[in-house]
Amino acid sequence: MNTSLAKEYAEALFSLSIDNSNLLDIQNEMKELKQVVMENNEFISVLASSFISLKEKEEIVDKALNSFNEDIRSLIKLMCKNRRISLLIETIDKFNSLANESRGIMEGLVYTIYPLKKEELSLIEKKISEIELVPCELKNIIDSTILGGVKVVINGHIYDGSIKNKIEQMRLTLNK
Repeated sequence: MNTSLAKEYAEALFSLSIDNSNLLDIQNEMKELKQVVMENNEFISVLASSFISLKEKEEIVDKALNSFNEDIRSLIKLMCKNRRISLLIETIDKFNSLANESRGIMEGLVYTIYPLKKEELSLIEKKISEIELVPCELKNIIDSTILGGVKVVINGHIYDGSIKNKIEQMRLTLNK
């Protein structure tokens, strides 16, 4: 993927949302958009299709995303026009990072063997925010090699409560 192009699209929407004083609203809608796109894999395929005219793609965007902010719909239409719609998820992620950085929110990763429910992720974010003394947003990564438990990587710190780590600590203790 072309990271720099996704970043340019994200920066354009970010600047627009700062100018319009609606950064938090746009960020929330972009998170919702990512969820919608992830649950409907064919959405990007349809918008990337060379068999569908740009006008039809714009109509699809307006109908499917009519509850979303006009700036978000315009961004998607522009990405369709420039044949860059395949960068949508990456653009959303980059926008979210820009918005979080401007709002003083630290981003990190939480590794588990199964997808966390929203409530579980929120509890972990709250605990890590208390430890790090800043608001945190964590992205859940599925990693079966940790065997169980939770591992969080944020701001250069690793909080490892995984079973794999506990076994390794026991092995080191027994080998002393």
